[in-house]
Amino acid sequence: MKLFEYFGFTGKVNQLMAPKQQFIAQKISRRYCVFAISLFSLQGIVALLGAVDLVIPDLPSPIPFEYGRAIHLGLSTFWPLIGTMGMIYFFITAELNREIYSPRLARWQFWIVILFCLLILGSLALRIGNGREFLEGMPIFYVGICLALALASYNLIQTLLTDKRNITPAAATMTVGMTFLLLLLLPNTLTYTNPIADEATKFWVVHLWEEMAFELTSAGFIATFYVVSGLASRAQIEKWLYLEASLAVIGGLYGTGHHYYWIGFPAVWLILGSLLSLVEVVPVGLLVHMTYKGLKHKKIRSNREKLTLWLLLSSVFYHITGASLLGLIITVPWVNLYMHGTFFTSGHAHLALFGSLGFVVLAGCYYVLSQGSEPTLKGYKGGVLAVILLNSGLIAMSSALMVAGLMQAYFWRILGMDFMEVRLSLNPYLILRVLGGMVFTLGDLLLSWHIYRTWRTTNAK
Repeated sequence: MKLFEYFGFTGKVNQLMAPKQQFIAQKISRRYCVFAISLFSLQGIVALLGAVDLVIPDLPSPIPFEYGRAIHLGLSTFWPLIGTMGMIYFFITAELNREIYSPRLARWQFWIVILFCLLILGSLALRIGNGREFLEGMPIFYVGICLALALASYNLIQTLLTDKRNITPAAATMTVGMTFLLLLLLPNTLTYTNPIADEATKFWVVHLWEEMAFELTSAGFIATFYVVSGLASRAQIEKWLYLEASLAVIGGLYGTGHHYYWIGFPAVWLILGSLLSLVEVVPVGLLVHMTYKGLKHKKIRSNREKLTLWLLLSSVFYHITGASLLGLIITVPWVNLYMHGTFFTSGHAHLALFGSLGFVVLAGCYYVLSQGSEPTLKGYKGGVLAVILLNSGLIAMSSALMVAGLMQAYFWRILGMDFMEVRLSLNPYLILRVLGGMVFTLGDLLLSWHIYRTWRTTNAK
């Protein structure tokens, strides 16, 4: 069977799947996912405006570039966080086949995380921030995010303890991931006078959230989806899940060393950070192999599951290329010496953060919001088109940034040219980045509209 046949271009409209029984937590999870998709739409627009402002800085704007960038970085963190919360509530009840410990806590948690996310973004729009890169919001507001994560962690742990004999690996992995999100953010609610301590704790969110905590929550979702869709047996996927969880913790904790080395930590972190980053690609490679075998032996007939798989495979691709391999290259000290702080790092960050994490959260949110519905062939093709536009735009703007970064490093750090002269020479590539951003934003809005329309359809039933 040819590959394109697996993704539904067969000319047939699949029958509507019968809605499954919903727990209260699964209904609550839809709120999280809808809000996450709304922030995702906003992020695409904000990022595009920021890219234009970088090329034409004299354009009138109510928000200076540095605060616009801070809002963009905040959005890129908050929408996956909120979407992950919704995904976990949905899939943990599906895994355990029972209600969560307290739906009321889940509702309170939703309003708390929304309130403090909006406070952070709103204060940044009013030019109120602490100037701490990636975590520019006021520390007190991150206490609110920690409160929401604490409620989620407590709720999930109590849910597992309600029936200890029926805990599944996927449910446990998602719970551990949520708990790590809390533990890694908590130290960042404090203010440090020591710059090394400040930088180290910052990277617990900048690096460890993605490479460990979100890795665990995503792995639990992927495991559940593969069993439901028939791409792998439960025994197969749970073997992979044990390996993925173990290596995510080991690789995440020690792989962060490539950040530590440059901020004054002992030189041993240079070796640990570079070598142990290698282990993170192993479970992803195994997932690719398992997916190939699953598609070879089973044809997925549900358009809903096919579109979810398109998004998941996009995540896997960038996990291997943008996050693991490219990340490994730029952590080599002799490379990082020249590339650190250039547009090359920005290109890697786009592929690593949105590429590996964003696509998997989009897959989970779409699956949650489309429960009880089956897209028509036309709707499915529209969703696939949106995914293609997202991929095309992401690759285009990341490639332009990396080319700009290579030139920036050569002209500035090797030839010793004036910084501003180098910066102006990069404008053609930054314009290409804007064009790629336009394609990405078009895919962003198209997919968000598709998901929103699906949500409205299923919400009316």
